[in-house]
Amino acid sequence: MGIIDLMKEKGLAFALGCGVLVPFLYFGTQLLAAPFFPNYSFLSMPASLLGSDLARSPAIFNLGAMITGIATIIASIGFFLALQQLDTNRFLAWLTSIALFLNGVGSLWAGYFSMPDPRHGANPFTVGIFLFPIVLMFALWKRSQAGFMKSYLIITNILFIAFVPIMSGVSGIAIQGYQGLLQRIVALIFFLPISIGAYFLMKHTKYVTFSDVMKHDVR
Repeated sequence: MGIIDLMKEKGLAFALGCGVLVPFLYFGTQLLAAPFFPNYSFLSMPASLLGSDLARSPAIFNLGAMITGIATIIASIGFFLALQQLDTNRFLAWLTSIALFLNGVGSLWAGYFSMPDPRHGANPFTVGIFLFPIVLMFALWKRSQAGFMKSYLIITNILFIAFVPIMSGVSGIAIQGYQGLLQRIVALIFFLPISIGAYFLMKHTKYVTFSDVMKHDVR
């Protein structure tokens, strides 16, 4: 087997492996950046402050956010190819991949336009974060071997709905002093499905190239 063939054979596994790493990159970046922010509190302060001008080394967090974004974008290709291999609905496979791609671009945006840049809070790509667990659930809905994933994604979407009134303040629950903790819980709700979904697809697919998918469609 030639070097090129070997690289192709590892392509899907690499892309999905990037997906598995996404939440570890997201939270790991914060752990690396926190020591460079005086008196930083994970309980009360949002993650983005670690990349602001208040931090001694904001580049640590911002670079980490962009690396997380790159890994997510690579994973979006792996999700598309893997879902196609499982013969899922093509439209839902595209939606899942696009949602994950937007998620990745959103992380790149957050790292490039760091606080206090007003564009940081006006990230137009965050919709991908919310869409991904929903469209992935529907994409896997007819897969008999995806029972655990479907149950997990249902719980994920229920948790999201439950946190909307809390984070928006509509619930009346006082969150002052706990914004950082709540943000990280919500981030875990949305980033963990990327890792678990990628691992599931790694276990249920084999290598397939993008050209294979296109040839199959042409036929």
